[in-house]
Amino acid sequence: MTSVRQPSSGRVEGGSTPYRFASRVRFLHWFGSVLATAWLSLALAACGHQKPKATPAAQGPARSVTTAEVRRSAEGEATVPAIVQARQRATLSARIPASVVELPFREGERVELGAVVVRLDDAALRSAVSAAEAGVKAAETDQARIDALFQQGAATAREADEATARAASSRAALQAARDSLAYAVLRAPFAGIVTSRPVNVGDVVSPGRPLIEVEGEGSYEVVASLDADLAGATRVGGALQVAVDGQPAPLTGTVRALSPAGDPSTHRFEVRADLPPKGGLRSGLFARLLLPAAGGDARLSVPKSALFERGGLNGVFVVSEGKARLRWIAVGASQGGDTEVRSGLEAGERVVLNPQDLTDGAPVQEVR
Repeated sequence: MTSVRQPSSGRVEGGSTPYRFASRVRFLHWFGSVLATAWLSLALAACGHQKPKATPAAQGPARSVTTAEVRRSAEGEATVPAIVQARQRATLSARIPASVVELPFREGERVELGAVVVRLDDAALRSAVSAAEAGVKAAETDQARIDALFQQGAATAREADEATARAASSRAALQAARDSLAYAVLRAPFAGIVTSRPVNVGDVVSPGRPLIEVEGEGSYEVVASLDADLAGATRVGGALQVAVDGQPAPLTGTVRALSPAGDPSTHRFEVRADLPPKGGLRSGLFARLLLPAAGGDARLSVPKSALFERGGLNGVFVVSEGKARLRWIAVGASQGGDTEVRSGLEAGERVVLNPQDLTDGAPVQEVR
């Protein structure tokens, strides 16, 4: 019987299998540690050779800048919308039914006092005048004949009175015909500028239809409506500040008229103030009355030169702890060299004037 020899303790010639397996695991573990250490060393070395990028704010010495303080108005102020109008305005309308035969002036052209600005067809009116003149002549002839007969006793007093009445009626009809003929020609009531001409040659117009509008030159006013509180504090002859679009600074107006009664629907009072002669004024410009009001809100303002615009947003640079800090703000109306600030700033903060090429966080030194 053949016996099979069993290996003792699991050992075979050439070394045991578990021992070789463990040695390989320890080698792989050591090799992996070496690779990881080498890779980390290379990465740290590479990072160590990269210099951190300096921000623009940290480059160079502190920049000298001129600053201004965010100002708050000393008292409350109410802003009332208004409109600029010419003090002399005339809208000439048709007073008779007729067709337009002549319009010698266009919008924007200057007219002199008494110049013909519209002429209507007057052929029928001239015929009416001729007929009225013939009627007057016949009536006066008949009156003279009846008066002579009455003096001779051949006519009654009633016949004489009727002849006199017919003659007077004929003369009145002639005057009416002449007046109608005069309505066919419209003349400028004063020297000025044609601002509107809503009709054309050949149009048939009826009584009451506007034909042309003329405005005087060099004399303008603002018209606005005030609530009861503001109207009570306004006096005829008093001065008020008026900000007009296109004018660099507010104008000083003089209150010329204040409605004694309010509008029943709006409960507001109309005020008119004369404006001083100033180039650039035109009818229709938007204006704002700047009226002191105890209950009005105090306003913040900054110089226009402190503002800049980026992507449709308005911003300023506020000086804080020796650095320029970018601040986006909401602005309001501009008056003179200042612009109203509605949000984004506080009274007393200092903003940089003319902040060209300035960056957020840049070191600055104020020059006041």
